[in-house]
Amino acid sequence: MIATLRYEFLMQIRRPSLWIVYGLVFALLLITMPFWSLDMGLPLEGGTARQDMTTAAMILITLLPVVYGCMLADRPGRDRLLHVDGVLDATPTSGTARLLGKWAGVCLATAVPFAIAYFGRAVLWAVTEGDPAALGWAVVTFLAMIVPGLLFLGALAFAGSLVMPSIMFRVVFVAYWFWGNLIPPNTMPTLAHTIFSATGDYVRWGLLHPLPSGMVAYGEATLDVLRPAHSPATAWLWIAVMIALAAVLLSVVRLHALRRES
Repeated sequence: MIATLRYEFLMQIRRPSLWIVYGLVFALLLITMPFWSLDMGLPLEGGTARQDMTTAAMILITLLPVVYGCMLADRPGRDRLLHVDGVLDATPTSGTARLLGKWAGVCLATAVPFAIAYFGRAVLWAVTEGDPAALGWAVVTFLAMIVPGLLFLGALAFAGSLVMPSIMFRVVFVAYWFWGNLIPPNTMPTLAHTIFSATGDYVRWGLLHPLPSGMVAYGEATLDVLRPAHSPATAWLWIAVMIALAAVLLSVVRLHALRRES
């Protein structure tokens, strides 16, 4: 598994398209979002390292996961397209170890530009504000608010490759991201801002930047049964849901491979 992880990481991190696409989308984000000021005009926003680091994460989460999912789309089936899957199946390692190594390697590599953008902003904040606490809060925010969603999206990309070509998956994934994560819930039925959304809202409002008692982040909307009140408990629940969904999707991918081998 470690050897596969290392190989897949190096293959993915060296892709010029990874850096080019991330760079273009990040430039678009800088033009359209207040990434330098971190002023989103939201209540309880700004002023402390913790609050500003969660705001920076929220801004990046709006667009960069689109790049993350699309850049993963062609990796799961690459061995099959290159006709080397038979050779790999003949090696002593198990298919489960190779799957976990491939998933972890490509997800880690694809998240590197995301992390550079986020921690670069944290360093800039720490320098300009003279408060190194931003670096510590950046680590906590990245691990709690961003990573669980990326784990799920990576597994979703692996599972998506089973049912559609990579080009089609990219189109579907972009549509899913905006419908299932960003659309205001009071405009149409959507999974956005639910416990199944990958944006980390529950960690932001329930754990890192708690809302005052009685205050809600969103009004009444369809599927509100999937939007429990923000709290530390629901923040941990969201993290558990993201990890569980990733595990289920990877299990589906592995079961499909076993069925193909039999």
